[in-house]
Amino acid sequence: MSENVSISTIKKSIIVFVLLTFSLSSISWLLLNGSIQTLVLMWTPGISALITAFIFFRGIKDFGWRPGKVKYLAIAFFFPFLVNIITYGILWLLGLGTYTGDWSTRITFYISAPIMSILLALGEEIGWRGFLVPQLAKLTTFTWVAIISGIIWVLWHFPLTMGMYVAETPLWWSLPIFFFGVIIFSFILAWLTIKSGSLWPAVILHGMDNFTTQQLFAPLAGGNMISYYVGESGLIPLLVTLIFAIIFWMFRDRLPDLKIKIANKSIE
Repeated sequence: MSENVSISTIKKSIIVFVLLTFSLSSISWLLLNGSIQTLVLMWTPGISALITAFIFFRGIKDFGWRPGKVKYLAIAFFFPFLVNIITYGILWLLGLGTYTGDWSTRITFYISAPIMSILLALGEEIGWRGFLVPQLAKLTTFTWVAIISGIIWVLWHFPLTMGMYVAETPLWWSLPIFFFGVIIFSFILAWLTIKSGSLWPAVILHGMDNFTTQQLFAPLAGGNMISYYVGESGLIPLLVTLIFAIIFWMFRDRLPDLKIKIANKSIE
């Protein structure tokens, strides 16, 4: 992507990407169902980003395809385990849920499930962190990059939120929890993306978060109010992730400045 691309072009590309993503997703919701619908939906942001990049920038080389430093990949891999260990530790210590001990006995589960989760996350992250975050970073500060990308991401998720993700809790509870949770999570994903210059930490973090939260730890706890405390609509992981997001945000000054310069001044 040329460094001489105008601000106007970047803004137009972001608008087209968002409109295309939501349009393709709407078609998927209307015409498809089951596992094929999930697969197509998870890849609509990525497909939309690739199409947009070819339209406006004639290439996709600046999506951050290289893996970057190993330490950021490691942080991405282990972070979801840390959050869930803290989350469920609080749950059990406070007596808010029971320990079921329902670990999977299939060895293949611990290999195939994470790989599948990462592959599905790749479709989303090519769009959100491979395209959207780097383009926003050329226009505004890290804080606004995280907020704007998070809002777009969570709005795209809303049909899923009102369906399969949080059916165990009423919408008045699940929607605010999920809304703020995704935006908070976006701070961590955006930080890792900009710092590493690669989309792969976000892919791994997103995929492993889905695996650990939805498949690995969820069967380990029981209780009548469990969905209010842990999982996609849980208050505890929201607060735990918020603390980590604040820590990442405090280190925003260590991120490279990607904003386009005009007359030796950064765009504010």
